Amino acid sequence: MASFAHPRSSDSSQRRARAATAVQACQTCRNRKSKCDEQRPKCGLCQRLNVDCEYREPLPTKKDKTMVHILDTLTRLENKFDNMAITQGSSPDMNSPGARASVSGTSSVSLVKASHSETGQRHTEGSAASANVQKSYQHLTVPHKIMLWPGIYIHLLNSGISAASDLQYVLQEGTPWFIKREMSKHPDPLPSDVGLPCFTMATGNTEQGRASNVVFPTLGAQQMQELSDAYFNTFNVLYPVLNREAFMNGTVARLLRDGYGDGDSGSVLALLVFALGAVAVGGVFERPVSVVNGQPSGFRGGTIDHPPGLALFNEARRRLGFIWTQCTLENVQLNLLQATYYEATSRHLDFWRCTVAASMACQVLIRCEQIDWSSATGDLVKRAYWTCVLSEDLYHLDLDFPQTGIHTMEDEVPLPYFHEAQEQHQGSSVAGGSAQANQERSHFQYHFLAMIALRRLIARIHNVIHECERAMQAEPLWRGSRRTSGTQAHKTFAASSAQAENFDDYGGPPVAVIREMMRQLDSWRALLPRPLQWSDSDKFEFPATDPMTRRPNEPLFSPDQGPIPIGHKYNLDVVTAQLRTRFYYARFMMYRPFVYKALHFPELMIAEDGSCCGLALKSACMWPLAMAPPKNKKRLVPHMFAWTQNFMGILLVLNMCSVNDCLRQIVDEGTVVSRREIESTIGLLLEWMRDVKQVDGIAEWSWGILEPLYGLRPER
Repeated sequence: MASFAHPRSSDSSQRRARAATAVQACQTCRNRKSKCDEQRPKCGLCQRLNVDCEYREPLPTKKDKTMVHILDTLTRLENKFDNMAITQGSSPDMNSPGARASVSGTSSVSLVKASHSETGQRHTEGSAASANVQKSYQHLTVPHKIMLWPGIYIHLLNSGISAASDLQYVLQEGTPWFIKREMSKHPDPLPSDVGLPCFTMATGNTEQGRASNVVFPTLGAQQMQELSDAYFNTFNVLYPVLNREAFMNGTVARLLRDGYGDGDSGSVLALLVFALGAVAVGGVFERPVSVVNGQPSGFRGGTIDHPPGLALFNEARRRLGFIWTQCTLENVQLNLLQATYYEATSRHLDFWRCTVAASMACQVLIRCEQIDWSSATGDLVKRAYWTCVLSEDLYHLDLDFPQTGIHTMEDEVPLPYFHEAQEQHQGSSVAGGSAQANQERSHFQYHFLAMIALRRLIARIHNVIHECERAMQAEPLWRGSRRTSGTQAHKTFAASSAQAENFDDYGGPPVAVIREMMRQLDSWRALLPRPLQWSDSDKFEFPATDPMTRRPNEPLFSPDQGPIPIGHKYNLDVVTAQLRTRFYYARFMMYRPFVYKALHFPELMIAEDGSCCGLALKSACMWPLAMAPPKNKKRLVPHMFAWTQNFMGILLVLNMCSVNDCLRQIVDEGTVVSRREIESTIGLLLEWMRDVKQVDGIAEWSWGILEPLYGLRPER
């Protein structure tokens, strides 16, 4: 849409007045640069496309002083942003679709229309809000960006949902607006009012400058063993940062002999392990923290404010300050363990801050120390490094959190070798009898290495799909308004795909590129070790850990497994659910541009596009992580924050399958995805969001949209 000219003289004002009374083409013909037959209420082109036919309102006369002032302000703003787009080139802010939407959609159309029915004060406020949107809009993260897709954005605004009015602030502030919801949910740290009784050890060899060591009488050898086993069989399977034998034979044995010291990293490390062990037990077998509408919560053990293991965690926190600034392997490990506890208790920002501290210390350690990568210590450094990378990558790609730069070292750090797994295998070969148990226990190494490989592939998918969607959104919906920005997006998209087409001949997502990425994703799954492999037809089944034994008759994952808690050995259900769900997440991301095309360019959809769109919807359905048993042990689910936000985006997309004609037709055909799968997935994800909103500020806000959007009954 062309910008309004600034009146410079009486002649130009007369020309403006004459132009206001002239007959004009509708907006659809303007955007397509087609000749309009100017029929009312719908021109011929709009009738053929079956779209709304909209004519720009006549410009006001000079007598309307308020309107002239608003138009002058809008013109100056648009001219400034034109200049910014030219001078900044590939500026990410102005290349973003939301920025163009706010400039062309809000400033030039919506505000001008509103000006004929509202007061002058409202006009000025609208102009100021538009300027703020244009000034401060930033690229939103993947889950959050879905709600700003034009089709979904308009649907939410038209739905009459009160929470949808917050979308204007989302557009203005971007990701920080969501983070503030989480900050307001947890304004205070975890309570410090609980701890362990202790007494000072009567030793005569206390180091100078350090307080005497203490002993916790309620933390005996048997309890330490039980909590350690619980930790190593659950959390250390997901984040293998410690060696079980070294911890038990070294750290625990020393603490039983010498007690716990303030400046001793082993003391803090052990207390964090014991706290996580308490979470592992309570998070599975203790009572749920609440029951809503007859449905028990998936958060078990303690309460929301006083989670399991808090007394142990507080003892670790009280001693952490003495060693927190060190850049040693132990410091990296204890920061990762502290982060794990925070995530298990739904303190997501605390988790992120601890992960950042671990990443920074790990970088210093690798840069400044001579590390023998083939040694047992070097192997632990590798495991700590890749744990940092996985956590940071998920939060950056899914939630737009800043990176520390640790990912730039991945070519320097080898993959871990897992020395203890090799030792266990050799020992069991000699001793016999325990070979199967040791084999099952060591399978966690395969999961960890598989997640590293999948992480690299997902990063490439994000890069390709982000450029694809940016190109899709850059021009067609707002064509004619920002030619410079569209050109920049075109250049960026062309760099990512040789198949990219000219925007004037929009052809949709780069099918050849997506096929290649899908081939790589399928190859990743096909090359997994046998105990990890699965097919789409058996994604709910137990992994085939031993080809000589039959799988259990019941599936590993199901929508509901009853009220009895299920604790699988070595965290098999959560680890398997994480790996498989991350695969379907990657597939959904790959095909998601076709959902965007179906929502916004249905007239350009071809049969292949419909099939790819169906695959996107299919890939978003029935994720194992949202099913039982994992959904009933949410304290053990890794990266809860990221999964919850992805579920919100998927629920918005699935809702459009009942609203949008093109998506509804694809689902009703049932050739790729069925309506039953859609409905079952909606039920699972709504149950997840209802539960998580107790502890998650963003989920709580999201529920304000989802509850009325899906016509749910208020909670009792």
